[in-house]
Amino acid sequence: MKILVAEDNHILAKILADHLAARGHEVVPAFDGRLASAFSHQRDFDVIVIDLLMPDIYGIDILEDLHARQQMPKAIVITGVPELLDEVSPRLAAIGVETVIRKPFLFAEIDKALARLA
Repeated sequence: MKILVAEDNHILAKILADHLAARGHEVVPAFDGRLASAFSHQRDFDVIVIDLLMPDIYGIDILEDLHARQQMPKAIVITGVPELLDEVSPRLAAIGVETVIRKPFLFAEIDKALARLA
């Protein structure tokens, strides 16, 4: 699968990208929302693993833009701020996002979510 990993924590993004690449996926890491948005405009991805909160553009805003442009890949939202989920859950549901994983997480959780989306 072609996977975009959008996470502003550079270490987590790199380790997760390496993990997914080791499992045979083609992975592009993006370390902020602007870069993730640019990459998603340049090419199509099968899956986007995206942080809910990034300093410049929130993950939910990127996903809503992709949905509006009818370029929405399957999505796994990761978040370290679970108290925001009540607020954004209706927005996620409206664009078809069903998978939300809370930080800290095990890479096995990402692997399982990808297997369900495949």
